[in-house]
Amino acid sequence: MTPLTTHIADLQAATAFGAAGLAAQVVWPFLNRREPVLLVQMAAAVCHGTAYVLIGQDTAAAVCVAGATQTAVALMAGNRPWLRQMGLAFLPLIFAVGILTYSGLPTLLAVAACCLTMIGRLQSDMLRLRAVQLTASPLGAAHDALVGAWPALAAALLTFTIASFGLRRELARRRAAA
Repeated sequence: MTPLTTHIADLQAATAFGAAGLAAQVVWPFLNRREPVLLVQMAAAVCHGTAYVLIGQDTAAAVCVAGATQTAVALMAGNRPWLRQMGLAFLPLIFAVGILTYSGLPTLLAVAACCLTMIGRLQSDMLRLRAVQLTASPLGAAHDALVGAWPALAAALLTFTIASFGLRRELARRRAAA
């Protein structure tokens, strides 16, 4: 293959992985239990991470891998708070990745979005999980717009919209139960 055809193949593969990540990201806000939410988020992180590798976005790819790993730890932790808190150990790793792969504003946005997402995953309460992770969406969307990761940008915008409704639904459910 010529360099041009290799580049085109990489972009097509990146789009396919980005679309798979988009599909996973659109699903998780509809889920009502922590474990399925985390499983689907892990799948989204793996897909988006692969897409970022293919378009040469090292920071975003690395934070996706770290995020998927942290999600696996959060799933294994289950209801053991002491083990779930081990997920905090991933935050310094994300800062180190940001320093090692620094490329300006995209790095800052990717690191901030990832840290907020990770903090959200550590929440055992679905309302807090949704609220914290909702704050990461605008940062992730800004990153994706800057680097031209269009499927990831679409996923961030759709997830933000759907998760906003999920947060409202959770708030209404709690008010009705109170």
